[in-house]
This record gives sequence, structure tokens and C-alpha cells, in this order.
Amino acid sequence: MCVSPLRVRGFRLLLFTTVAVFSGVALLLSVVPLWVVHNNAGEFAAGGSTAAFMASTVAAQFAVPRLVRAWGYRLVTASGAVLLGVPAPLLLITTDWPGILAVSLLRGIGFGFVTVCGAALVAELLPRTALANGSGLYGLAVGLPQLIGLPAGTAAVEHWGFVPVFVAAGVIPLLGLAAIFGLPAVAATRHDDDLPAKGSLWRPWLVMLSGSIGYGALVTFLPLALTDTVAASTALFASAGAGLASRWVAGRLGTRIAAGRMLPWGLALTVLGMAGLAASIQGESPWSAVAAVAVVGVGFGLIQNDSLVVMFAAAPVGRASVAWNVAFDAGTGVGAVVVGAVVAGSSYPVAFGLLAVSAAVLLPVALTARRAV
Repeated sequence: MCVSPLRVRGFRLLLFTTVAVFSGVALLLSVVPLWVVHNNAGEFAAGGSTAAFMASTVAAQFAVPRLVRAWGYRLVTASGAVLLGVPAPLLLITTDWPGILAVSLLRGIGFGFVTVCGAALVAELLPRTALANGSGLYGLAVGLPQLIGLPAGTAAVEHWGFVPVFVAAGVIPLLGLAAIFGLPAVAATRHDDDLPAKGSLWRPWLVMLSGSIGYGALVTFLPLALTDTVAASTALFASAGAGLASRWVAGRLGTRIAAGRMLPWGLALTVLGMAGLAASIQGESPWSAVAAVAVVGVGFGLIQNDSLVVMFAAAPVGRASVAWNVAFDAGTGVGAVVVGAVVAGSSYPVAFGLLAVSAAVLLPVALTARRAV
């Protein structure tokens, strides 16, 4: 019998914590690059701000399993929320690029803590029969802040300036602290590093990496690539909304469809959407770009949920959580850097077109990803 994840109190607290923490991230993900450009740096520096945040996130993620064994999930997650929220208002006094990068690096460490703990707790708190559905609900908790925060952040800057956005991004993650300390004292899986993997992680990992590279490019550069601010905010909303819905649907379907079967469809949609975005920007059609970005969102939502379920089936909880989060966050940073570098020497259509080609190359890997389990 499949237990509803929402009947598990600890899982409900995890969802609240996730919404609070990811709200602080979503508000600034597209705003910090705007802040960099506002302070007279270029697109490459704007991409560098996202890359710095994600680089420290990934570095911190590798340390999380050891920290959890020493401190427990609650303390590591709480430390992450503090590191993510407290430095955000410092952006108000850091107008030079090195200072902005320093704040981004510090916040990234906190994000690394909470992402690995959050994904691992889905598996630690729920029975295996509820894992696919629970992963979909966790995806909602991750996606809702992006749905609201990504467009709200850029719109708020347009109407009220940067100050309220930076302050809100500092306060909101700290609201999750009470829920964090209400979580059950779940022990990390014993000797997780010593447990043998039941399958191979590299196939779903590569597919997840490809999807997140496209995502990182979108959230960093859409407000800059689409000069129509209404279209840019709508595109961010469309991407997050489509990803949110498709990840939830993937979670519901995951109880009836074998893990890995949705990955090829997700990657194919990502290729189609990226190619459409490149063509739309080339043709200066902002509303066609919104539709293309929504297609990317649908594809990435399928990839997120299905790849996480495959990885949990293939490896111990801690190792799978680190691998999935590293693919997500490293890809986000790589996408920002690559597009920033290409745009500096070429154009946005070329950059997004190259992302479509690179994702298409991995379609054979996606077709065989279910062999991981």
C-alpha cells in the first residue's frame, strides 16, 4: 500500500523549509546578474556571478554527507539557511564585481548544504513506495519559489529598485529555521560511503547535467536577452511554471512507469525548446521565445524528477543526493559561464543554438539511462 507523503509530518516540515530557502535563492538568481550589469560590468561578469554561486554550492555539496554524519540533518540544514540568507543584504554595499562574487560564494555554501540535505531527506523520511510521489511534491516545493520568485525579483527591481529584493532574499530563508528544528532526528544512512552502488549513476547524471546547463543559461540571461521586460518576466514565469507542473506530473506517473523512461522525452523537449529560443531571439520575436522557454521548462521538469528516482534506485541515499545536486548546480553554473562567454564573442541565438546541439548529442545516453537500475 502506498502511503501519501503528505501524511508524514516530517515531510511536511521539509516542504515548508524548502519553500522558504528556495524563495531566497529564486529572488536573486536573475537579479544578481542584473546588479552586476547595473554596476558597469558586462555579460561575462554577469554569468560569472551565477557561476561563483554554483561553484561554491557544488564544493559544499561534496562535504555534506560527512557533515551530516557528524552534526545531523537539522544542524547542517539550519546552517545552510543562515549562510544563504544573512549575506544577501550585503549586496547593497558591494557594488564592485569581486565583492559581489564574494557574497555569491558565501551564499552558495549555504545553498549546497540545504540542497543535499533536502533531497536526501525525501528518501530518509519516506518509504520506497512513496518515493516517486514524494519527489514530485518536493519538486513543487522547489519549483513554486522559482515560479514566483524569478519573475517577481526582476519585476520588483524594475518598479522599486534592488534594495527591497536584497532585504527580502535575506529574511525569507531564515523563516524556515523553526520548521528545520521541528524535523525528526533522522540519522544519515550508516556508512553511506561504504555501501555498494546497485547501478551506474553516470547516464542519469549526464542527462540531468545537460538539462541544468540550459536552465542556468535561461535564468541568468533571459532578462538580458529579451529587452522587453514584460516578455522577460513572463518567460521566467513560463519556464518555472512549466517545470513545476511537469515535475509534479512525472512524480505522479513515476508510481506506474519504470524509472528512467521519461528521461528521453524530457531531453528531447529541452532540445526542441532551446532550438526554438535561438530562432525566436534571432527573429526578434519575444513572445515566441516565451513559448520556447515553456517547452524547455516541461522537458527539464521531467528530467529532474525521473533522474532523481533513478539515482536513488542505483546508489545509497547520500551518494545519490550529492550526485543529483552536483549535476543540477554545476550545470546551472556552467550554463551561465558558457553562454556569457559565447555572447561576449558572438550572440544569444548562437549561444542557445549550441546548447540545443549539445543536448541533442546526449539523446542516446537518455535512451539507455534506465539501465542504471
